[in-house]
Amino acid sequence: MSHQELKKQIEDNQYRWYVLSVNSGQEAQVITHLKERVAKKKMEDDIVDYLNPVVNEVYYKKWIKMFRPTKLYPGYVFVKSKMNEKIWYIIRNTPWVRLIVWAEIRPIPLSQQEYEDIINHVEEKNAKAEYAVPFEEGDVVILKDWDFNGMKWVVTEIDTAKWMLYVNVEILWRNTPVLVSFEKVESDT
Repeated sequence: MSHQELKKQIEDNQYRWYVLSVNSGQEAQVITHLKERVAKKKMEDDIVDYLNPVVNEVYYKKWIKMFRPTKLYPGYVFVKSKMNEKIWYIIRNTPWVRLIVWAEIRPIPLSQQEYEDIINHVEEKNAKAEYAVPFEEGDVVILKDWDFNGMKWVVTEIDTAKWMLYVNVEILWRNTPVLVSFEKVESDT
């Protein structure tokens, strides 16, 4: 295949998403370097968007719900660009970029469906994190407040909308349901 044929095969004037394999942990630096190189070469109209999908991971600190950003695809960066020999050269020669995924002969972009699947996956993960609950029905919890401080109770129902749970408390030898906020109890495990 001649150089002209290869050049013509690489040429794509449509904006498409390409997947870059990069050194894990260097995703943000790759995007910074790419932006700098693109600006230096005045190619902002050729490479127009960058994506390093991050989702919120839920964790609890003293039973207070916290979020930690977590890379959904560590070791990968997505760029939306046109494609030609010059763009391919800039991308391949950016520090910490190992290769354009699926680019043995020429760069192959993601399909629109593949891109939408990635975006939907990010949105689903963030939605699940928003509603993550630290307890399940049947869990044993210890009260951290009130007159019942230190007592163990069994979770009978969870109200995620109010961030509260029902526990059975033994009062005068009878189980009585009591509504308690998540932050007033801790897991017994």
